[in-house]
Amino acid sequence: MSVVVALELRAPLDGVVEVDGVTADRFAALAEREIAALPVWAGPRQGTLGDFFTVRGERSARVCVLGSAAKVSGLGAGMSGGELIIDGDAGGRVGAGMIGGSVEVRGSVGDDAGAAMAGGTLRVTENAGDRLGAATPGSSKGMTGGEIVVGGSAGADAAARARRGLVVVAGNVGGYAARAMIAGTLVVLGRTGAEPGRSSKRGTIIAVGGIDVPVTYWHACTFQPPHVRLTMTYLRRRYGVAIDDRVAGGIYKRHCGDAGDQGRGEILEWAGR
Repeated sequence: MSVVVALELRAPLDGVVEVDGVTADRFAALAEREIAALPVWAGPRQGTLGDFFTVRGERSARVCVLGSAAKVSGLGAGMSGGELIIDGDAGGRVGAGMIGGSVEVRGSVGDDAGAAMAGGTLRVTENAGDRLGAATPGSSKGMTGGEIVVGGSAGADAAARARRGLVVVAGNVGGYAARAMIAGTLVVLGRTGAEPGRSSKRGTIIAVGGIDVPVTYWHACTFQPPHVRLTMTYLRRRYGVAIDDRVAGGIYKRHCGDAGDQGRGEILEWAGR
């Protein structure tokens, strides 16, 4: 048994590589040669993890991917336990479908990070692509549990069709954030993009850095929501997110909707005081 299993690319990649089974819980039961034999797809060609990565260590629930893996898709997908650290950028589907454990990306990630996530934590120090914590193509629901914290900005459709869970973006998010949300919470400390909360049934958007509320939402009240203070305090303590006291305990405008879908979702817009 090793303290950590380390993966390092043998050479820069020419195209996208799809990996399967690169998860800390799976590595905990595998020898080094078994890890190297895991399947990999480079376009239509199938190979093994060892064809692209140098593998060091075995039988450990702590895994580290060294260097940029911006063209590697599927790291941590379906993970149920352990710790995966990506010491650089990562490609698409990072942590997609994970149900437990923690994934930390010390860089940016591509599209579909945390898609259909059911548990565990996904932390990204820089930016994320489209469909963060959203539904996979053809699915009726996105993430159903777990927590995603992004230190930079995220693309379109963040938390789309989420049923439960928490998504936090310290920067801006693109259009259609929390589209068709069923439940859960999306916190945006930067600017929220166009058409947020469209077709929302339930769930909450906490918008701090500015938001254009759709006309299908109505202003219900202006108040000091205690659950926002609890959420912001938790984020500061658990993840070290920089949140001003005026935001944590401030006044918010509550907008309800989406009236176009007879939903009971809410947008909490920070009133700046």
